[in-house]
Amino acid sequence: MKILSNKKSLIVLAMSGVLALSSCGKELYTEYNTDPAILYGIKPEEQFTNACIAMFDADFEYYYDYYRIMMPRMQYQTGVAGNGKTFMSEVGNFNQRRNYFYSRTGNVLSDISYLASLQSDPTKYKNEIAIADILKVYYAFYTTEINGSLPYKEAFQARYNGTLTPKYDKQEELFNTFDESLKADIAQLKSGDATQVNFGTADLYYKGVEASWVKAANALRIRIAMRLLKRNPEKLKTIATEVFANETDLFASNADNPEFVTSFQHTGVGSNWDPTGNGGIWHASKAVADLMYETNDPRMRMIFQKNGYSQANINLGIAQGKLPAGTVENPRRYFGSFASPDAAVATGNVRWYTRPQITKNGGNYLMDTLSQIQYRLFCPGLTNPEVANGTPGTGAVTFPMLTYSELNFHRAELIARGILTTGSAETYYKLGVVNSVLYYSTVAGRAAVYDYVAADETEANNYYENNPKVKYNAAKALDQIASQEYLHYFKQANEGWSLYKRTGMPNATTTLAFERVYADGVEQQMPRRALIATPAITDRNFTNAQGAIDAMAQDPDFGQGPSDIFGRVWWDKK
Repeated sequence: MKILSNKKSLIVLAMSGVLALSSCGKELYTEYNTDPAILYGIKPEEQFTNACIAMFDADFEYYYDYYRIMMPRMQYQTGVAGNGKTFMSEVGNFNQRRNYFYSRTGNVLSDISYLASLQSDPTKYKNEIAIADILKVYYAFYTTEINGSLPYKEAFQARYNGTLTPKYDKQEELFNTFDESLKADIAQLKSGDATQVNFGTADLYYKGVEASWVKAANALRIRIAMRLLKRNPEKLKTIATEVFANETDLFASNADNPEFVTSFQHTGVGSNWDPTGNGGIWHASKAVADLMYETNDPRMRMIFQKNGYSQANINLGIAQGKLPAGTVENPRRYFGSFASPDAAVATGNVRWYTRPQITKNGGNYLMDTLSQIQYRLFCPGLTNPEVANGTPGTGAVTFPMLTYSELNFHRAELIARGILTTGSAETYYKLGVVNSVLYYSTVAGRAAVYDYVAADETEANNYYENNPKVKYNAAKALDQIASQEYLHYFKQANEGWSLYKRTGMPNATTTLAFERVYADGVEQQMPRRALIATPAITDRNFTNAQGAIDAMAQDPDFGQGPSDIFGRVWWDKK
């Protein structure tokens, strides 16, 4: 495999395509789980590469969890004609993250420690074990967020003579375990032990650079701690004070972001990664498009396409009798779709979903009144429909994990809430906004999104300085921080959802004004967690699994039972 890198990213390209590499990886994961002896022939570094790929090999997760459930719920996008009446309560195939954690990610990362023990001098592999643990905590936290109690401490050990019936750790215990583990990992990576083996290019994120992993671990500590806002604000304060005490161990720019950047072949056209698969057409939401247009947000062109009403298309429509003579291009080309099912079918609104079909470039073209999302952010290999005999894209797709902007938004919020008593909320909020613009410019440029125009620091700063709804206002600090943080999470809808659950923002009265969602006149509520599957009596681990559900049900916020997606897990306290 050929590795290319620069200061800002690590771009992974396979000599015969990342898609082929991913396919091989899936076969290997199966073998590792069914034949532990195969591990004797693999090095810790090689297994870590497999883990890096496994982290972002979750195609079903994007098809179901992101495109069809989290992104519509969180008003990042809607379906072609708006959202269906039941979109807030749909659970079909949702929660793929749990499946991937136990089948492809957690187990592979757990192997690193065992493989290190087989080496001639296992003491030289402490740094590698620490880095693998950071990734494992990252994905375990991602999984427990919407599932609550999970097997963790005793999980993934069966093939090493561990238990086949691991106990479930309560979410509060998991949060404590995660923070303790990350602190220990950071201490190990900062030990300065020159005898330690280094992952090098086997590490597809940071090439084994310990200082970078320290920064990532600290950003992860803050992400996890922010979920304690309603449950344990004192512990949140303790962790935040500790993490932000040492600037050298914090992200200092977008160059520090841990991310997986890979060839267009990894998320191939027509695959589950492709948002347009099975006829999918996803529109910007009205709430997001309206605010971005009003504030001239540079990210607007990075995450949404212009609608189909260019003057050239209009002229074709007039000539073909599809549009009335005299129709002219509206200078505004970014419009969003109604998130509320009732609003989408209301008299006067249906016109937004009418798409005249014209003949263009020898084929049929639907002139969309609304803005579709930039599909190449997720599937760079797609062809631009506006280009005659369009050529498939060859850009790169970016999977962000933790970002400099997120860390700054969290820091700004902590100061605005008085949890941190040093620093300026305005300073960190501005860093979050400006660097979000610059990051999306980079991500969109890699993907070669349609009509791409880069944003520079001047444009990003002007966006911040020239918009009253964007520039920091102490009286509306938490509102502004949440609104901008939400926009930043377009590529991480799971974090947008968690932000909403944690703060109650965005909402109908915030700067980014969420649309109130109605179906048949009934206002719809935001789901809070995944459906928690009830174990079968024949499940080998039935006692532990059912016991975990019974324990969670003791919390009055848990809801009406494991299938109540409007119930809450421990961290999401009312």
